[in-house]
Amino acid sequence: MVLLASEAYYTAIRDAIVGNDLSLVIENVRAGRKAYPSEAEFAKIEAIALLKLEKHAQALAVIESAQSAKLISGTDMAFEYAYCHFSLGNYDRAEDALAKAPAGSAVDKLAAQIAYKSNRFVECIEIYERLLASTEDSSTEHNELTLNLAAAKAAAAQYTGKANYQASESFDSYELMFNRATELLACGRAKKAADLLEAATSRAKSELASEGWSSEDVQNEVAPIEAQRAVALQKLGDYKAAHTIYTNLLSRSQLDWATRIVVAHNAAVLRTQNKMSDFALVSQLKRTILLPSDRGNELSRLQQALIKYNMAVVQALQHQYTTSCHTLRRIFKMHGECVITNAGLASAAVSLKMGNAPSALGQLSAMVRAQDAVSGVHPALAAAQIALALGSKTRALDILLVWKHKAQDVLLAAVANAEEFVRYYFGICRLIDWIEPQLSATDAAMEVYSKVYKEAKPSAHLLAAVGDCLVYAGDIKQAHKCFKDAHASAAAGDSLSSVFMAAVLAPDTIDTQSTAQLLKGYSKRKQATLRILGVPPRIAWKFQPRYGVEDANKSGKPSRKLAIQAEQRRKRNQIRRQRKLAKVPPKNYEPGRVPDSERWLPLRQRSYYRPRGRIQRQQHRMRNGAQGGATEAGSGLGGTGSARIVGKDGSPVASTPAAAKSPKPHENVSSGTSKSKPKNKGKGKNKGKGKSSW
Repeated sequence: MVLLASEAYYTAIRDAIVGNDLSLVIENVRAGRKAYPSEAEFAKIEAIALLKLEKHAQALAVIESAQSAKLISGTDMAFEYAYCHFSLGNYDRAEDALAKAPAGSAVDKLAAQIAYKSNRFVECIEIYERLLASTEDSSTEHNELTLNLAAAKAAAAQYTGKANYQASESFDSYELMFNRATELLACGRAKKAADLLEAATSRAKSELASEGWSSEDVQNEVAPIEAQRAVALQKLGDYKAAHTIYTNLLSRSQLDWATRIVVAHNAAVLRTQNKMSDFALVSQLKRTILLPSDRGNELSRLQQALIKYNMAVVQALQHQYTTSCHTLRRIFKMHGECVITNAGLASAAVSLKMGNAPSALGQLSAMVRAQDAVSGVHPALAAAQIALALGSKTRALDILLVWKHKAQDVLLAAVANAEEFVRYYFGICRLIDWIEPQLSATDAAMEVYSKVYKEAKPSAHLLAAVGDCLVYAGDIKQAHKCFKDAHASAAAGDSLSSVFMAAVLAPDTIDTQSTAQLLKGYSKRKQATLRILGVPPRIAWKFQPRYGVEDANKSGKPSRKLAIQAEQRRKRNQIRRQRKLAKVPPKNYEPGRVPDSERWLPLRQRSYYRPRGRIQRQQHRMRNGAQGGATEAGSGLGGTGSARIVGKDGSPVASTPAAAKSPKPHENVSSGTSKSKPKNKGKGKNKGKGKSSW
């Protein structure tokens, strides 16, 4: 009888599964578990049904209750148990549970997903490549694995800033195009990424429309691609097009929360791109950065780190340097695996603003030793500049030499902006030569020249940059060859960013002396130490050496040059003030009136001043005596007949002043100017009643 009842429950569950009614499946299973609490199959079916309904917490509770009741062993539902923890974000416990599950492709896929979520992208890529090797090329599983592999590579490029570049690539779907563009954007190839994202957008719209998707669903699917394209345009400097895309995305009501937060944040950053001094815009950006604590996990760790970094920058712009320093420290502690390009420079800039230049120098020198030559250009230049400002030429030389040794092994073909890197390399070689003569300008330029021509088919922009370096060094012959090769390999209408190319290639100006005159102080101390090309404004401020450094005057007196600069600054400010007064004349100014020659004197000291009213009566009494009579004879210093005006009875003035009498509540305090009253003919205001008022 019991067996028949159990079979009845299983029959009801089977019918519900055939009808694809998972809610009815769960209802029948719970009824069966209530009637037969020792039946393990009911617990397994309920857990799987809850997983299909994405109720992971309830499924986890069912599995744990079955394990505690010893209905199932630890290895029976190990995969489902691991998947529940993975869906709830408990990646460590999911990995421990997955180790007990039997081997299989599903276990490998879940292990790859756990590695992806744990930011172990190398392990994730290895698992996907191993799975791809054992699947057929034309199968659906192969396409899914290829897409996941591309996503893992894109995420790895975002975290490390490195990617494998391939000139010719073919993509089977718009998802692959999006992942590849994300990878290119992370390694600095914004132009190619923007073109690829534009093609992915058009392809996604056409494919999804042909599959019967609604317009709203198509827009929601394409929204991340358009947002990524706006980021690429923003990096390329096309702020107007990026702002248009952001505004269009924010106007959509069906946009998911994570995409909306990222788009709104990027739009706020874009609005303050060139207006960092605008307090209102910076405050608006700060409000946009604040995220609700309960939904922050919907963003990736890299997105969270970037938003926190922007918060630190905003705090620094609002002069909250201590708070900004704490925010940056939390980023380094909580998101240490994320690579944020300017985080180290921002931390050093905050240290400089707080007056701690040695700390900033230590941070920058550590970045130079930890990063590669391409990423460490700006930290090396900034560290050398601060070391020179502190008077430590030896430390500046050590930092620059460390960077130079790394730069000598760089392959220019793998660098995104090779021409810019070549200019930096030549400039740093010149700076090293200025600190300690080791390598002349010609030797440094020829070193760059030989390095470029060793590689196959250098670009026109790279050759133009090398030509500029040769002109700086004075080697016009080799520069002419570089410029000629650059002009020959350049595409039609391609503008090469060269300073001296037109002058060198012109037939009537190929002269070493005249072309060398185009140089403007590249080897001068001011140009070498104060304004180094490429250093951000937060670092390349005028951090001048002061007293106590090696090159300062031992007497402590300012140099003649500083005195001349101060005098020039004073004259410039005086001219500016006079110009401002000429535009805005003073109050009551009349062009035809002659200025008063005594206008600088106090009013009572001017020759035309005549006292009136109370002051006139006081002076009259001082001349004619206290009560109007003649002054009595006497010495005035202690004689018996001297008149004293300090008090009523001739007593001396008290040493402590009397407290001022406060006005009554119903009295109006005078503002200083009152209406004049008619004069009285008697003594004082009350016609002789009482004492006279002074």
